[in-house]
Amino acid sequence: MTKPNVLFLFSDQHNARCLSCAGHSQVKMPHLDRLASEGVRFEHAYANNPICTPSRVSYLSGLYPSTHGYYGLYGPQPEARMTSLFSYFKEQGYRTGALGKLHTPRYWIEPDCQFIYDEFIEHPKYLEGAGLYELNDNRGFTGHRDGEASTLPLAHSCEVALAKQTVRFLRNEGEPRDRGSSSAPWLAWVSFSRPHQPYTPSEPFASMYPAASIDLPPTATTEKPEVQAKRKELTEGQLRKLISAYYGLVSQVDYGIGLILAELERSGELENTIIVYCSDHGDYAGEHGLIEKKGGISYRAITRVPLIVRLPAGMSGARGAVSQGIVESVDVFPTLCELAGLPIPNTVQGFSFARHLQGIDMEQTIRESAFTENAYRKALATRSWRYVANLHPEQKDELYSLDDDPWELNNRIDDPACAGIASELLRQLLDRTVKARKPINTINGGWHAHAYDRDGRIDLERSGGVNPYW
Repeated sequence: MTKPNVLFLFSDQHNARCLSCAGHSQVKMPHLDRLASEGVRFEHAYANNPICTPSRVSYLSGLYPSTHGYYGLYGPQPEARMTSLFSYFKEQGYRTGALGKLHTPRYWIEPDCQFIYDEFIEHPKYLEGAGLYELNDNRGFTGHRDGEASTLPLAHSCEVALAKQTVRFLRNEGEPRDRGSSSAPWLAWVSFSRPHQPYTPSEPFASMYPAASIDLPPTATTEKPEVQAKRKELTEGQLRKLISAYYGLVSQVDYGIGLILAELERSGELENTIIVYCSDHGDYAGEHGLIEKKGGISYRAITRVPLIVRLPAGMSGARGAVSQGIVESVDVFPTLCELAGLPIPNTVQGFSFARHLQGIDMEQTIRESAFTENAYRKALATRSWRYVANLHPEQKDELYSLDDDPWELNNRIDDPACAGIASELLRQLLDRTVKARKPINTINGGWHAHAYDRDGRIDLERSGGVNPYW
């Protein structure tokens, strides 16, 4: 049987609420709408870390941040051998490519990718050659034009440039060193750098959402004092302008996705390709009266992410389904392995949700909770509640009832009526925190070949024996 191709579409800072297929009344994303109508959208997908680099490492390694060790941006090459999606699929005979905003630890994934397009390096070079460098929206990354229409024509935008490079990879074009066997299946990680700020969409997307028509999410005086203080830095008019531009970028990313899907249809590869779309983390996008990630990264607006998966026709995947199962970043790697018919590496900490994609056990829980961690906070989300443990001594923990308070406006941590659920969620969070840390063999720098069960304990049967006294 021919192995399927894998198209892993990725974006930076996409609020999961801002999807037309998820019911957003204003945002237009026809190409993601199509993928959702032909696949499965996950309502409860969470990033394991709401910061660019550590989140990407979790997606691409299947490891929690407390295991892979990355909590900030970029970082050095891993000292220990850390299997990546690219190294593993390359070993299985796949032609691999990483394109767009990589934002991963230095020299971790590059050796295992036959085709590399690093947008932060290559797109400015392209613009300079075209005499358009001064129009580069990301130049200096100052965001000084946030909310303004880009002076860069859409045809030269980073989304269109990324789509063109992706087409080159799909066609196995480029320099000889960039090519692989034309008969080999391929895996492409296509990482759009937006809708991350600066919010500068090109036309026609810059004027697609008039600022005056933007529906603002609710706010409340019960929110954290630091959040209420932060939102006073923007007037309502400024906030509307920024949200308008953010929506424009969301649609512009969708446009770039459409160009790639058109190539898959042209080449006849669409029905031999697994397609995944997700993001590294969210954006406030107006929630709590905020924008970007300023104001703290503990809210669900930042930790919940969009996730859509479309299977080829031959895999008999569910069509137009919405899964209520809870999934995490670390679950994508093992899911792609199972769908491609590959064994899941023992290094991976996530669990496959492939059965949900094939319409099997759709009502069965994938996980009881989602675990998110960074250097200052740990959070646990169930379908109905979210608990945030703040490690800063001057910040109290947070508890939100998602059924009664989906916008997370009222912290119930001091509510006596919630003492029982708060205690239980904290116990579960501590349990997840302990079990998220996977041991590393520090003697030879290699990973222990231990498989783990769904409770986070070593699976003795799959691990081939463990010394209990080690």
